[in-house]
Amino acid sequence: MENSRRRVLLPTLGVLFLRVVSAEQISSPPADQMAPPITVRASSSAGGAASEFLTAFISTAVRLDGLKFISCLATAVKLRPDLAGKIVVCALNISRLNAHPLAGRLPLGTIDQIIKAAVAASPEAASDIVKAAIQSEPYARASIIAAALAVAPEQESRIRNVVNEMTPVSILPSFATLNPKDHAPSDNVNSPEQPPVAQ
Repeated sequence: MENSRRRVLLPTLGVLFLRVVSAEQISSPPADQMAPPITVRASSSAGGAASEFLTAFISTAVRLDGLKFISCLATAVKLRPDLAGKIVVCALNISRLNAHPLAGRLPLGTIDQIIKAAVAASPEAASDIVKAAIQSEPYARASIIAAALAVAPEQESRIRNVVNEMTPVSILPSFATLNPKDHAPSDNVNSPEQPPVAQ
């Protein structure tokens, strides 16, 4: 068990380290531009256990920030698109820990950057990424959808289907605002609290 864990963990950490080193050699692009994608192949890590891969991603990504963090995220999503949603949630949580945002809410710019990088790395996993991100950050729903659609417009129908499945359907949407006073006649009220008024 321990040997198989090492066989998966070491190549994964090595691939992520190589990706970070490559990111260091690239000059800093403007803030609105994402890090350029780099193709990385690691067949042994692709077959590894999901929990071990996520552990390796977290232990590497928690030490990074800025473009290095985004590059690490994109590489992880490319290596394991089947875990894209979980990787994005981990990235959002790491960002929250590093940023210490007010009321626990990440800035929408940070969320957009994470979503765009993940969807660009694996457009076919866009619906899973959007679903996981909305469940993690429900206040940023519109921003998450817009970021995903900006990067993968060809996935719009799948993204919309997932979002529609997540939208709660209420049988009585106006029931919460139902007040008997609003629907009762206002004249001729006869009760001990309100005696009849002489006309």
